[in-house]
Amino acid sequence: MSTLAGPVIAPADERHLEALMAVMRTAFDPRYGESWSALQLAGTMGLASSFARQALGPDGRARGFTLCRSAGVEVELLLIAVDAAERGKGYGSLLMQTACQDAFRHGASQLFLEVRENNTAARALYGRTGFVDVGRRPDYYSGSAGERFAAITMRRELADLVN
Repeated sequence: MSTLAGPVIAPADERHLEALMAVMRTAFDPRYGESWSALQLAGTMGLASSFARQALGPDGRARGFTLCRSAGVEVELLLIAVDAAERGKGYGSLLMQTACQDAFRHGASQLFLEVRENNTAARALYGRTGFVDVGRRPDYYSGSAGERFAAITMRRELADLVN
C-alpha cells in the first residue's frame, strides 16, 4: 500500500462507517454524551440532504470527519470529530475550511453549528475559521454529574468564498 503525502480530505459515506466510528470513540468526552451511535451516524449520512468528509492521514487512515445537512440557503454542521491523538495537527482546521466550501457549493450563504459553552477548544477552532456567536440555548447539554451547559449557536457567512 502506498502512503499519502499528507492530510487528504475525501468524501465519506456509509461505507466508511467503521473508520468514522473509530474516530468518534476518541473524539468526544464521555462526560457529556455527545458521541453518536453507528445507527445515528449511518442514518443521517444516508439522507439526501447530508454530506460528509473525512480527513485521511499520511497512511490513509481516517483522522477526523465532518457531517453536514443542507436546508436551503443554510447548512448545519452536525458533527466535526478529530481523533484525540491527532489534535493540534491541522485536521480540524482543514475539515472546517472544507465544510465551509462544501456548504457554499451546496448553495448555502451561511453555515451554522452548535457547541457546548465550555468546549473551549472547539469554540477557539470555530472562531479562527470565521464563526461568530449568534444565539444561546440554556441548559441544552447535560454532564454525567448532572450539571447543565448552554449550547452556543454559531454562524459563518460564506459570501467571502465567492471567487
